Amino acid sequence: MKKYLLLMVLVLALAAIGCRFGQPVGTYAYDFPAAEARKNITEKQMHDAIVKACADTGWRATDVAPNTIEATIMVRNKHTVVVSIPYTATHYSINYKASTNMEYKAKSDGSAYIHPNYNNWVSRLDKAVRQNVASSEY
Repeated sequence: MKKYLLLMVLVLALAAIGCRFGQPVGTYAYDFPAAEARKNITEKQMHDAIVKACADTGWRATDVAPNTIEATIMVRNKHTVVVSIPYTATHYSINYKASTNMEYKAKSDGSAYIHPNYNNWVSRLDKAVRQNVASSEY
C-alpha cells in the first residue's frame, strides 16, 4: 500500500512540475469598443498610453518603426522577454518577439509554448494599457 501511495505522490509531483512549464504563448490584441473609440484618441495618445503602461509595469519601451513599439522586460538579470506592439488610434496588439531563459518552444503546427511568467508579465502590460486609455482625459 505504501508503494502505491509513494508512486501516486511521485506522479502528482511530476504532473505539477510539468504543468508549471509549457503554457501556450498568449494572444494579446485589443480593438477598443465604439464608445471608447469615439473619444477620438490619436495615434500619439495611444503611443503615450502604451509607453506609460510599459514604464508602470517594468518594461522598457523603444520606438522601432512608425506605429510600433518594442518593449523589453528583464527579471532578476536572468529572464528577458521582448515583445512588439503595433498600434493605431483604436487598436493594439502585443506580440512575442524573443526571450532568454523562458523555455520558448515553437511547434511545427505553428503553436508555441513558454514559461507561464511570460503570460503573467504580458497580461499585466495589456491591462495597464487598457487602463491608461480608459482613464485618459482624451
